[in-house]
Amino acid sequence: MTSPDPEAGPTCDGHSGVAGEARALLAGLIDRLQPMLDRYLGGPVTPSENTTCASCPVCALVAVLRGERPELGAQLAEHASGLLAVLRAALDEGAGATAPPGPPTGDEQPCRPTVQRITVTRG
Repeated sequence: MTSPDPEAGPTCDGHSGVAGEARALLAGLIDRLQPMLDRYLGGPVTPSENTTCASCPVCALVAVLRGERPELGAQLAEHASGLLAVLRAALDEGAGATAPPGPPTGDEQPCRPTVQRITVTRG
């Protein structure tokens, strides 16, 4: 077991690529969601009809599914777009934060969970 950061604790050399794979998966998800939000943010806000309320999330979702653009949906899309921008910046910043560990040497133990044997006696 090796650890690039002594305060982070031991890491498993067999799973060293998981962080990079998770980063790539999140970046791909952001790439798919951002164009949908941009299309939604581009149109004008559609005033709600008399039959629906203006602030209910269920009515706003139904209006979005109908192709309308209620104010609540526009606000949610704006905040989601900002959240995706922050996530992308964090992913880009963290991409070079940790270097992958080198090849394992012969004296390293494989990853094994720490187990303590506890004897239980019933009286």
